Amino acid sequence: MPARRPSVATLGLVAALAGGVWGCNDTATTPILAATCTATPASGPAPLVVSFALDVSGAQGSPASAISYGDGTSGTDPDATHTYTTAGVYTASFTVTAADQTARCAATVTVSEGTGGTPGPGPSPTPPVDGNLPPVASFKTGPGAKNGRITGTAPLDVRFNMCLTSDPEGDTLYFTMDVDGDGKLDVRGSTGASCREDVTYAVGTWRAEICVTDLDPEGARRHDFQCQYYTVVANP
Repeated sequence: MPARRPSVATLGLVAALAGGVWGCNDTATTPILAATCTATPASGPAPLVVSFALDVSGAQGSPASAISYGDGTSGTDPDATHTYTTAGVYTASFTVTAADQTARCAATVTVSEGTGGTPGPGPSPTPPVDGNLPPVASFKTGPGAKNGRITGTAPLDVRFNMCLTSDPEGDTLYFTMDVDGDGKLDVRGSTGASCREDVTYAVGTWRAEICVTDLDPEGARRHDFQCQYYTVVANP
């Protein structure tokens, strides 16, 4: 009787055992691509030269960047400076791609009028007696808000993001959020995690209040809260 040849299934099992045993629940995890970006300085008189910092995590391979500076110009080098020559509020948008993933982030730049083409003193908040300046608040939402209104189909996922808020003196930032308008704070704290909140809205109309202030070394509030209010409409 001729010798029995091993089946294809048997050979496959032997090969799998040679390379290590995989259990039924073993899965390969792919890191999620994420990007954050900031502008320095974020405000000042024209012509304003701005440097951008792009922080990318979870990239598989070398990421590529596409930049829209918000003034009709674009670029691909996140380390390059950009000069804004006209007063206005600009949103610099970054699109990062790596492998088959895409991530986006944005930074807002406020440019004031210069004096005769020469950089002059830009607008700044009035400091209190101790000379401390209030934070420069940045309010972002995803999906984006239009005239303070966020609209979508329920269940509607909304991200409130104040993580681009900065403080001129590096004071600790303190965030609060009432995401459903019930008068109770759903977020309150000074940790990095407190600057962002993801909320899923059921059908209805909701009011969200997102606020930030700065703290002194003892944890006391230095300035009044800066707040942004949103109406969230979750349609059936």
